[in-house]
Amino acid sequence: MEVILLEKIRNLGKLGDQVKVKSGFARNYLIPYGKAVTANDANRAKFEVQRAELEMAQADALGKAQARAAKMTGFTVQIVRKISEEGKLFGSVGARDICEAMTQNGFELTKSEMHLDHGSLKDIGDHEISISLHPEVNFKIIVSVVGEK
Repeated sequence: MEVILLEKIRNLGKLGDQVKVKSGFARNYLIPYGKAVTANDANRAKFEVQRAELEMAQADALGKAQARAAKMTGFTVQIVRKISEEGKLFGSVGARDICEAMTQNGFELTKSEMHLDHGSLKDIGDHEISISLHPEVNFKIIVSVVGEK
């Protein structure tokens, strides 16, 4: 299925690109979330009329993401969890736990902006977590998992 992208999407294309994607991806994600429209003559004409407005909105979103990233880059968040006598962590630390800890420290972060490359954190210590606020704004934070008995 051919679609016209209304914003930059990582690993797919930038604003205005006409790309071929699987129809399920287009129907279930890109079109309902307003990230793309089907590539037909009417939508191409409508897109060209709105192009400047969409580019300005994208530049504004990039600026906001860069401002948020400047505050969070290199930040270390500490999460305390119970451990066994052998030093093993009970359960794990997931994206939701990290988001809650960041919110408590005054930073807005959603689960979709966070990338846990190796899944949930199951060990005590410091872990680097990748954050992507915008396709062009990527950085890392440190999550320090501390045990308490």
